Amino acid sequence: MKPTHSSPESILATITDAITERVEPLCRHFGECGGCQLQHLPQPSQLAAKRATLIDVLRRAGITTLPEIQAHAAEPWHYRNRIRMRVQGPDIGYSRRASNDFLPIAECPIASPLLLQMAMTARDLVRSGATRWPAETSTIELFCDANQTSVQLSLQLDATVNTVDRDAPRDLRSLCETLQAEHPQLVGAGLSVAGAPQASQTRRVQESVRVEIARWGSQQLTYPVDGRDYNITRNAFFQVNRFLTSAMVELVLGDRGGTLALDLFAGAGLFSVPLTERFDQVIAVEIGEPAATDLAAHLSACGPQHSARRSTTLDFLQKQASRLAQTPDLVVLDPPRAGLGAPTVNALSRTGAREIVYVSCDAGTFARDARSLIESGYTLTTLHLLDLFPQTFHTETIAVFRR
Repeated sequence: MKPTHSSPESILATITDAITERVEPLCRHFGECGGCQLQHLPQPSQLAAKRATLIDVLRRAGITTLPEIQAHAAEPWHYRNRIRMRVQGPDIGYSRRASNDFLPIAECPIASPLLLQMAMTARDLVRSGATRWPAETSTIELFCDANQTSVQLSLQLDATVNTVDRDAPRDLRSLCETLQAEHPQLVGAGLSVAGAPQASQTRRVQESVRVEIARWGSQQLTYPVDGRDYNITRNAFFQVNRFLTSAMVELVLGDRGGTLALDLFAGAGLFSVPLTERFDQVIAVEIGEPAATDLAAHLSACGPQHSARRSTTLDFLQKQASRLAQTPDLVVLDPPRAGLGAPTVNALSRTGAREIVYVSCDAGTFARDARSLIESGYTLTTLHLLDLFPQTFHTETIAVFRR
């Protein structure tokens, strides 16, 4: 067909050669599915591209002097310990690339094999009429430990406490019992609906508030990491790459030790617990539930000198950090994609912490915060790039700042 305009797309006439490092994508849905962007590149090329992107983003933020970037990678397939799929009729799937259109899927090679098998089994059971989704089910989420021995299931409904179908809890129980007969690794499940929003919350937070109205089995699974057992409640945040979690802990800990360590945005305590073995006192801060409750339980088992604070990081730094008995030897940060922001960086710098280990899942917000930390008197001394999300453009960095 002859082009009728001179847009950049119409200028391309033919493709003569493929780039030499291109490989055949492993997933049949690649290109349609919005989950992966880099399956056409081998892992070394993906790492090189992420490294170049990180350097570019940091330089654009005005950070021109960088330490050598140390890259860390593991098995690039079957690494995800958590998958979340949309439900439409009897089918499950993801969203099509750059849209909110539903894409039914038959495979997902970045997911833990067990999680994919269980999702497909649930779909087939519903298709056959052996069981059914609770009415208004919109998403299904599965979470397993690194060895795929235990699985938690979460279903979310497009409903509220007042509009949920009265048979939904019974349908959840039927689904779980039928699914567990095929996959005995299923240890628990929950059914959630939209919670009542608060005027003080942003629209995004209001839309994410969920209330669990029905449960089946256990609320937790045990997730071993480096000989330590973490009891993780369903829907609590935990690192997603089951092959690199131990490496993350080792990089954060290093040979560090001392009197006082702060673990901010601590989640369920992945870093807090091993820090208690190195520091006389650890204070861990987390606001999100159910991670905050898990964190408190984990630290209470480590001794009375260690404590968990249910607070936002900013509130803790502004209202409680000034009452600390000594200057922190170490602050560990693992914020969400939004990063820290200027108020938190300013409050953090006032603690006088000697060393900061910043774990980031977003290069842009990390670069912004890194520049602010440098301007407040810290030096970026170490930079790790972890391929925590192979086949996607997402990056994970661990950076060390020292005064």
